[in-house]
Amino acid sequence: MQTITSPQTDIAQSAPAQTLTEPEASAELRVNVIAVRTRHTGAARWHRGLARVLLGGLAIQLFFAGLGVFGVTGFLPHAILGSIIILTSFALPILAWRGRLGSALTRRSWLLAALMITQGLLIDAARISHVITALHPVNAMLLVLLTFSMAI
Repeated sequence: MQTITSPQTDIAQSAPAQTLTEPEASAELRVNVIAVRTRHTGAARWHRGLARVLLGGLAIQLFFAGLGVFGVTGFLPHAILGSIIILTSFALPILAWRGRLGSALTRRSWLLAALMITQGLLIDAARISHVITALHPVNAMLLVLLTFSMAI
């Protein structure tokens, strides 16, 4: 039977290296791989779920914008929900980064957070130019598309 030695985990100890048989080493490796997959799967599930919640919030946000545009209500519900959505969106890049969900998903999550900040700034850009503020719905469309790509 072949034996495999595992590396020392504590340098301060002077005990000899632990010897594992091949089946034991293989079982230990399988347990470690399963633990890593579970962590990634859990983070991915939370990330996708939060993206779906944000997508639903963006749909309601479009409804509130329509109510404001056609004079049914003011833009206060749109502004309040927008602030909540922007703050919630900051959790996506943190989940992607801490969950090690891959560089592509992490970049898209950071891009979404950046577009959310831009969305808020575009409203304040009315002081400079109304043409710049007109990009607010265009940026909203990009937010919906990007969020949808992470929610599916």
